[in-house]
Amino acid sequence: MSTRSDAPEPSPDTRTLAPILGSREGWAVGIDSQGRLLVDFEDNPLGQPVPVRLAVALDVQARQAAVSSRQRVVLLFEKGDPRLPFLMALLHEPSPTPLLDALLEPDPIPPRLPAEARVDGRRVVLEGQDEVVLQCGEASITLRRNGKIVIQGVTVETRARGAHRIKAGTVDIN
Repeated sequence: MSTRSDAPEPSPDTRTLAPILGSREGWAVGIDSQGRLLVDFEDNPLGQPVPVRLAVALDVQARQAAVSSRQRVVLLFEKGDPRLPFLMALLHEPSPTPLLDALLEPDPIPPRLPAEARVDGRRVVLEGQDEVVLQCGEASITLRRNGKIVIQGVTVETRARGAHRIKAGTVDIN
């Protein structure tokens, strides 16, 4: 007859563990050799981190960031088995310095304007604070804030049905 002290202790993989019902808060602690996220939680009966199945999409960078910050997570367990956790969510702690974080955050990228504009043909206003440039290949028309207009191109041609007037304080040719 064997006594309790000389009986082999069951391994964590074969012994019956008390089920964990409901959710449990844990934290990300590592990544195993197969790339799986490892988590730990309070009163973990296994005594070591457990690979978790993801219910949320986490790329490699997100997993590494979670591990480096020991990010808190919400866990559920398949059939209550502590060896089979599901990661249901990452918990985001509010920053202790939100104003400093806002100051250090890079300026947001302004939204891109549409590459094509369609108008009704009555009146179009394009406005720029310092200048407006219309460009196509080697040709461009630049309107500057100081009133200067620059027309550039390989060949510049002007035509008029009626009179072609040039009014200026001075006219320089060449």
